Amino acid sequence: MPESIGKYRIARLIGKGATGTVYLAADPFSQRDVALKVMETKPDADVEAARLQQRFFQTEAALAGKLRHPHIATILDAGVEGDTRYLVMEYIDGGSLAEHCEAEKLLAVPKIAEIGFKCCKALEYANQNGVVHRDLKPANIMLTQNFDIKISDFGAAMVDRAETTQVLGVGSPAYMSPEQIQGETLNFQTDIFSLGAVLYHLLTGRRPFTGSTVNELMEQITESEPPPPSALRHDVPTSLDEIVARALAKSRERRYASWEEMANALEALLGAASGHALGLTEAERFNAMRRLAFFQTFSEVELWEVVRQAAWRKFEADEDLIREGEHDAGFFVLASGMAKVTSRGELLNIVSPGESVGEFSVIRRNGQARMATVRATESSWAINLSIEQLETMSSEVRARFNEAFLGLLVDRISLVSGRLLHALQEKKIGAP
Repeated sequence: MPESIGKYRIARLIGKGATGTVYLAADPFSQRDVALKVMETKPDADVEAARLQQRFFQTEAALAGKLRHPHIATILDAGVEGDTRYLVMEYIDGGSLAEHCEAEKLLAVPKIAEIGFKCCKALEYANQNGVVHRDLKPANIMLTQNFDIKISDFGAAMVDRAETTQVLGVGSPAYMSPEQIQGETLNFQTDIFSLGAVLYHLLTGRRPFTGSTVNELMEQITESEPPPPSALRHDVPTSLDEIVARALAKSRERRYASWEEMANALEALLGAASGHALGLTEAERFNAMRRLAFFQTFSEVELWEVVRQAAWRKFEADEDLIREGEHDAGFFVLASGMAKVTSRGELLNIVSPGESVGEFSVIRRNGQARMATVRATESSWAINLSIEQLETMSSEVRARFNEAFLGLLVDRISLVSGRLLHALQEKKIGAP
């Protein structure tokens, strides 16, 4: 094992695969652990294998720093040192979904639906950036320690406007789409088919298509229909059967027409997207937040960052979110219900879902006491963020919050001005 490659110090071997060896390494500049993948050197006689590997390396290297999404493993760097070609990736230390395809380790159905939803959003983002994965399988969906997912291994990806020649006929046979097998022109729907196959495997512990030979497998993919997952697992709802079946449709015309359409179908299985139950999943919180007016200008990547930081709190009727005179800092965005804002006993405003309260403590940042009380008028959910949490977020997300605060400030000044004008007019009209 080498001591270092490029600027990276090698700590230990993580694993070895068909395309290369992966080491845990330390980046001395960022002072963090990374996964360093050294591409395998093919024998000179194996010209075709060497050509494919070179294309895979070039494809992943070209994506370094380009796919920034919370559910895509980030490619941080790429380099060549002598005859050694290597890729530097975000280190993900929770294994992969492959182990949860085993019958005794299957995940709960709601968790699988959430994984499918997150994959849809990540692959939609990749497609918006001109990338089709082409090799989606459980082993390429990595798990973090807190059981979040990261799609990895874009070596086989098809990239729009790529400067290198795209390799055809690549992918893992068990998860390939019919059009991949038949050598047709591909689009994002080949990934939809592969995701359908992954979901089937996660739900049942069986691949949707099997065969004793590659030819038999390919024949099944192009001609056979697998039994619905519910036939192999009793707790799978028929609605999820339908989602998987549509993703696995032989014809692209019968599959989902967009990633958004498939994500919306899975979203219906996630449960309380409006925030009326405890224990919401990340996907449920994401969907609830993206419907709120406050977050309309946030991109999906930015919103995922907020989801991971924000706390959801439930307030019963007559319970205070904020108390006048207190020195706490932070703000709330009302997700459901209603609240009233009072100062010295006088009603100032009624707050509806999608509006924020307490943001002046963030804008002022001077530790001044709260100037108003915010009280729930009915059972309500609110999204809570502190100043400290906000400061740890990316500059893009902080800018989005500032834009939202500014918009609310303008609206409130307009409201107060209207009330003042109305009061002055009434006074003038009522004067002797």
